[in-house]
Amino acid sequence: MALKPRPYQVEAVHSIPEYFNNHSGNPIVALPTGTGKSIIIAAFLEWIYSQWADQKVLVITHVKELIEQNYSKVTTLAPHLSIGVNSAGLGKRDYLHPVIFAGIGSIAKDAYKFGHVDLIIIDECHLVSHNAKTMYRRFIDALKEMNPMLKVIGLTATPWRLGRGQMINDEEGLFTH
Repeated sequence: MALKPRPYQVEAVHSIPEYFNNHSGNPIVALPTGTGKSIIIAAFLEWIYSQWADQKVLVITHVKELIEQNYSKVTTLAPHLSIGVNSAGLGKRDYLHPVIFAGIGSIAKDAYKFGHVDLIIIDECHLVSHNAKTMYRRFIDALKEMNPMLKVIGLTATPWRLGRGQMINDEEGLFTH
């Protein structure tokens, strides 16, 4: 039986294209721990590919357990999507599928191997530093050289940084609203 997103998850999915219709920059979807961000990722991917079938999307996080969890939800909610995994910890190195679930430590130096990427979804985006010389930021900057129109969506339960405040609108940060 396929998973059915809850109303607040559907609202979160709808908020993303609404953001892009009304703003520029990179949004954060902030929801408390345990509210099913992996289901939101799956539902959003399903929506993306119902609108634009030729997109290349990377879903990035920092630990293999979240990669497995997010991958599992997509295979359950949207089994028709063509997805792969790039994670040293999981023993998989995919660069070609339209949707790839990856660990930042495994892909940080391989941006050019992915080619043109249209969208990055970062689970646990509070781990993306405001410092432009970090793994996430250098990887994203390298992909932006290939596609200046690259969009980045962050998901987190904690959109704050100690000593800096909100992640959005941080002058040096990646996320804008």
